[in-house]
Amino acid sequence: MIEIFKQMDREELDIDQLMWNDFSGEITSEGKLLLNRGVNQSVENKRYYSEQRKLWRLVDRYQKMQKIDEHKAYQKISNQLFARKKVGYFIQLQRIAAILLLPVLIVSAIYYYSERNHSRQFSSVYNTVETSLGMRSSLTLPDGTKVWLNAGSKLSYPILFSDKVREVKLSGEAYFDVKKDKKWPFVVSCGNMNIIVTGTIFNCNAYAENNQIQTVLIEGHVTVMNQSAAETEVLAPGELAVFGRNSQKITKSKVDLEKYIAWKSGKLMFREDNMNVVIEKLERWYNVEFEIKDKEISDYIYTATFVDESLDQVLKMLSISAPISYRVSVRSKQEDQTFEKQTVKLYKKKT
Repeated sequence: MIEIFKQMDREELDIDQLMWNDFSGEITSEGKLLLNRGVNQSVENKRYYSEQRKLWRLVDRYQKMQKIDEHKAYQKISNQLFARKKVGYFIQLQRIAAILLLPVLIVSAIYYYSERNHSRQFSSVYNTVETSLGMRSSLTLPDGTKVWLNAGSKLSYPILFSDKVREVKLSGEAYFDVKKDKKWPFVVSCGNMNIIVTGTIFNCNAYAENNQIQTVLIEGHVTVMNQSAAETEVLAPGELAVFGRNSQKITKSKVDLEKYIAWKSGKLMFREDNMNVVIEKLERWYNVEFEIKDKEISDYIYTATFVDESLDQVLKMLSISAPISYRVSVRSKQEDQTFEKQTVKLYKKKT
């Protein structure tokens, strides 16, 4: 997701909804002002806005075509023709045939072509939404499904789903509120693992650098399986499925849901987590790098909840509640005029 839009997402604005309100003429003056500010922020933002406008026009055109009432169209043309003064029977008949046949042929040809090709064309064109480290975002998919993306995540989806399946590709972490449709399965592909649902709420953690993919179910039912479908598990609410990328095995257990979905509400929650897991989440959340200078730190088990704290506040609380001291590097400017990523070095406290 582009930078200004990420900032606006942080203010809990649905950017995709804002754009579609603009295209449909339903946007408020305040919304228009915010949208214009975001679009004019960069060339990339303008390109994204232009792509979404093209998508809206295509979908709008298709929907209008679906609403054509052939009977009313025929009646309207017929009434206009026969209200005029009669001329020769065969001439009038020819006019009627010409006037009626041309629009019918055009509409039929467009409808036939669209009906046969729109799913194939649109389902092969993908949008990709990315959130950089330190940012989170949300979006609405073409079917009405709501998705929240955690930091460092990427979601790819077709601009219009096929009529057989709704498939998206995830790398990172996302919270899904899937639009219910039992006849239209929703599939999340995470490399060599798939999650299949018809309408439910769940969270999936599938960062590429991790050896495990975690899926926790909040509401409804989901089926988790490996690519060959040799390993399959059906989850009930409150259950966690852990898929091993190397072993291709799935294990499931009952868990505390809040720990796995707190990030969506802006919380960092740790419950007896290994310090390596804590550091991994802090790196994505604050877009920093950690260096463990004393190996013993990796074995620490940590429990805490952070809400809206700055990195400095989190580090201070970490040093108070655990035998850890830290040192934060000064960010220096690089040749391209950008600042290097901040580094936090962790040490074991000396007794």
